[in-house]
Amino acid sequence: FYYDKAFAMLQDLKKRNLLKKDPWSDGFQELYYFLWHHVGRRARQGAAMDGPDYAHWHGFFQLFQVFKDMQAIYNYRVKHNKIEELSHVMSSAPY
Repeated sequence: FYYDKAFAMLQDLKKRNLLKKDPWSDGFQELYYFLWHHVGRRARQGAAMDGPDYAHWHGFFQLFQVFKDMQAIYNYRVKHNKIEELSHVMSSAPY
């Protein structure tokens, strides 16, 4: 669910040319990485290993948090047709 919607937002931002060339200096692209490779992995591994704490609190709960941050960035960029000067998401996010 989260990944499909995040991927759709990423594709839309690409189409609108609203992504920075360096993904590590772009709050949206950095969160996209965290969504799949960091908290997403914990959710999948927690579920696979029958670890409810990792599946929920360290996984799907944080997936929701990352996704909401991505939505906020996406909505700002689409509304203003520009990349925010300073992302409200901390670089090297704490996820």
